[in-house]
Amino acid sequence: MNKIKVIIVLLFFITNIAVTEVTALFRVNEETKETIFVEGVRHTEIYGSINYDGDETPQKINYLGANPTTFSNLNIVTGDNYLNHGWGKGDLLTLIDNINGQYPNYNVIGGVNGDFFGASGIPIEAYVRDFEVISSGLGIHRTVLGFKDTGEVVYGTPCFDGYELLVKNDLGQKKQSLSINSINQTPIISSALTIYFDSYTEAIDNAYDKVVIGLDESHFDDNGATHFGKGNFVSSTTDTLDEVAPLTMIIVGENFNDDELITETDEVIVQKKLACGYEDVRFAIGGWSVLIENNNVISEYTSGAGLHYRHPRTAVGIKEDGTVFFVTVDGRDVDGRWKGMTHPELAELMAHFGAVNAFNLDGGGSTTMAVLNDDLEYHIVNTPSDGNPRPVTNGLFFVKGEHIPVPEDALFPDTRELLPLPTNIFIQDGLLSFDAIDHATGYEISINGNTSELDTNTYQLDLTPGTHEIMIRALGDKTSYKTSDYTELILYTVYTENMSDIIDFLKQYSKHETTN
Repeated sequence: MNKIKVIIVLLFFITNIAVTEVTALFRVNEETKETIFVEGVRHTEIYGSINYDGDETPQKINYLGANPTTFSNLNIVTGDNYLNHGWGKGDLLTLIDNINGQYPNYNVIGGVNGDFFGASGIPIEAYVRDFEVISSGLGIHRTVLGFKDTGEVVYGTPCFDGYELLVKNDLGQKKQSLSINSINQTPIISSALTIYFDSYTEAIDNAYDKVVIGLDESHFDDNGATHFGKGNFVSSTTDTLDEVAPLTMIIVGENFNDDELITETDEVIVQKKLACGYEDVRFAIGGWSVLIENNNVISEYTSGAGLHYRHPRTAVGIKEDGTVFFVTVDGRDVDGRWKGMTHPELAELMAHFGAVNAFNLDGGGSTTMAVLNDDLEYHIVNTPSDGNPRPVTNGLFFVKGEHIPVPEDALFPDTRELLPLPTNIFIQDGLLSFDAIDHATGYEISINGNTSELDTNTYQLDLTPGTHEIMIRALGDKTSYKTSDYTELILYTVYTENMSDIIDFLKQYSKHETTN
């Protein structure tokens, strides 16, 4: 890990973090400040006090920031601990474990708690995880922060262009996106497309075609503002269905799926369709009060959590150069040492750190910041007011690792000719070879589930001792030829050097016995 540590003890002197000009009513007095860099992410911890309009209070402040527009392998993601079919909460360390387990291309560097939430963990505002609109919010119309693959951050109030039925093939390519006319309601016209979830309790008659989708994941808000479902093809029928079976959804439409849009290998998603500048955000999370807008510090508030009382706080800021940073402020700790901040004080603090736009996240007992340390473990760097990190609905995190590129849309209907399987596969001294396939643009080899693209029909294997699972397929083009299926599974065993020597000896001995 690339980690630089600087400890600076000073009073009434500010360095290392860019400071913009702020009102004379606010000042940060730093007694100690410690700065470290973890994989390009800056973490600064400040012990000291703030002076706001002559009122000085002791403070512990943590800052975590980086510029995701500068490096493609440094990004911001959301994380949660939602159930497969419902909601849930988890402390920040649990959310980090979930991200690291769910996305092999990411490694979390650090992060903070996110949106406000209800008792069951339903987020107050829209929540997007890897392009999937898990929730559209409860209709309160608070600020939503959206993060694009470019590192750009969008903020404001998103809108939604109804529901969409999204169908992806086994390569993750979008086959088609269709507008949904209604959810859990009998269609008014024959051309309508309707989705029935298992919360629907009436029979569905045989007027139209029905496709049953088994749900791997589903989420519903208490007030019905959001329905989200994701799963795979189970069956199709024109018969009357007495009920929607648990953990399924039914797609109903006149002549629907006659074109085999949905097959057994496809993934089907029903979700709200983001609009108003949020169409291409990969991750999004809700906030509440705007603290700074276009370099203007907000000093008067009409809504927010404990506006004029000092509480623990969590906030996110964006600088002019694209740097994004998270801030936590301690308060209500068991020793009563750290006083926390009001909204106006927090806004001034975010301006002090250089934000041109800043937003308040959930605070109080939810306020938590975790950062990767030298031992490659995650350390809670603030002082949670509950004594331990509180379970929260979601969070925001800096990760090391590039986003998986969004694949090009699939052709549908796909009339391309299917390429044949690679044949005459042979492995000699670790060199894999097979017959070339006419019209193939290349080949894909899968070794123990990990794939690589090949330009030629030979590949030098570099494998550790053990048995490995290998499959190969020929890659098609965009116009005339479709990628072939994978070959049958090939089990290839690599022996240790000693075992290889024994096997060679036995081969030679066998040849000798045969000739004698």
